[in-house]
Amino acid sequence: MTQSRSGRHRNQNYPEPEPPRKPLGGRKLAAAAGALALVAGLAAAAVHSGAFGGRSTSLSADAGPVPMLGSSVYSTSDLAADTQAFGHMPIVRIYYPGLPAANAWTSGLPAANKSAAIVSFKALPTTILSGADDAALKQFFDTAPTGHPIYWTYYHEPEDNIADGQFSVADYKAAWAHIVQLADAAHNTSLLPTLILMEYDLIPAAHRNWKDYLPGGNIIKVLGWDAYPVGSATGASPLEMTPATGFMGPAIAASKSVGLPYGFAEFALDKAGDRGPWLDTVGKYIMSSGALFGTYFNGNAQYPAMRLTDSPSVTTWHKYVAESNGGTTAAPPEAPPSAPPSSPPPSSSATGLTGLGVSPATLTPDGTANVKIAFTLGHAANVTVCILNSDNTVVRQISRPGLAAGSASISYYGFNGHSAKIPAGKYTVLIVASNGQGSDTAEGNLTITP
Repeated sequence: MTQSRSGRHRNQNYPEPEPPRKPLGGRKLAAAAGALALVAGLAAAAVHSGAFGGRSTSLSADAGPVPMLGSSVYSTSDLAADTQAFGHMPIVRIYYPGLPAANAWTSGLPAANKSAAIVSFKALPTTILSGADDAALKQFFDTAPTGHPIYWTYYHEPEDNIADGQFSVADYKAAWAHIVQLADAAHNTSLLPTLILMEYDLIPAAHRNWKDYLPGGNIIKVLGWDAYPVGSATGASPLEMTPATGFMGPAIAASKSVGLPYGFAEFALDKAGDRGPWLDTVGKYIMSSGALFGTYFNGNAQYPAMRLTDSPSVTTWHKYVAESNGGTTAAPPEAPPSAPPSSPPPSSSATGLTGLGVSPATLTPDGTANVKIAFTLGHAANVTVCILNSDNTVVRQISRPGLAAGSASISYYGFNGHSAKIPAGKYTVLIVASNGQGSDTAEGNLTITP
């Protein structure tokens, strides 16, 4: 869940729980909460429904597979307890605070569940680049099984480590390239390089561009996101019951913007009293989100309240794990009955998002002038509009939950979320529409003049 500051460390047995996430400072936390509040009012995704067919093995970001759902595990006894609670999980999240154990794929924890796995490990980039860890990494990759996806990741959530000067982003990305070469030499198509970042990066108050951490050369095959409701990962009070569209939707939009498949490597809520209903809405959202996986962070010694011990939460997550364990793909939505001429035409996509237009294409913000962001929905959906600058940083986010099918428009006046004019320049207008059948995106262009 957080960064280990211990640098190079080889774990000889099972991975141990990691130290707690470094809490956000008061000012940053308040800004993050305010930014997330822009989307916190979105309604939860519609109830997942319909018949199911065979498992989709496609890694396309547009394929819309039913994701594999599971939880984090720290030991074989932890795995046994989670299996008793949720049934056999099609995927598990495993952390190594150092390099992978030599027995990882024989008697180690990654092999114990006989399933897909998200496995992270750590070592300083300079050590990786020196070749000192090549033998241990080759052992890990060369002995990895086939038949289940292995979403392996080097140094998940590196952002704070880089910000603190523990290593540079250049060395981090170079280390990624070195490790991918070792993995490719194993000739195992089940090994999928997965970059795991904080969803917090996507909040304007973070002052980060998540793409700064993305290695070049198309070596990353999947994006993983650690996404939490406001306050849940930081101990903030009051905790907000942020809907999935608020803390997961931006990650989906970011992933689709670069054409990469995605999943949620961590999410959790530390408020047991309201968690069951909340988890039900999140489960429905993930199941229709197009994500490849979703693993609940099932607590540790530092975050015991996140563990699913209450009956409503356990029952709910057991239900969704069982649904995902069937390895099925949702059937396309049924075609609507004959519609009158004024209705939008039926669409084979989840929301039927079409016809995006930004008019006028140039805006000089003065508090009165505005542009109309117009589009058409083939099916009812929750809609989020993101204004991105040239660095693909979201400078403004506008939410419209529960829009009906048909034509719609949203006015934008050229200001950020703090009521300040955005700088002159070229911007991308990104629309994300989602409902119980999945999500769609569309992009347009906008020029801001002084």
